[in-house]
Amino acid sequence: MIEIDIPGYENLHLEHVVLDYNGTMAVDGKLIPGVKERLLDLAKKLKVHVLTADTFGRVVKELSDVPCKVYILRSGHEDIGKMNYVK
Repeated sequence: MIEIDIPGYENLHLEHVVLDYNGTMAVDGKLIPGVKERLLDLAKKLKVHVLTADTFGRVVKELSDVPCKVYILRSGHEDIGKMNYVK
């Protein structure tokens, strides 16, 4: 868990982080250098969820060493899939 104190607002107690894959952590399906190490650090404190359409078919291999849940979105309505996942 990560706690964040926001002055003038309530404290946040985060247990999960939900991330997009391609274009955020990866380019053309390949992890950007340094991202895996940062994900490993995050996974020590938070449950990591990675959402992707997996256009390049590489996400499972690229994240095989990272303790995270990978959710493959159906192609065509990724925005709705992401919204439904975080609900």
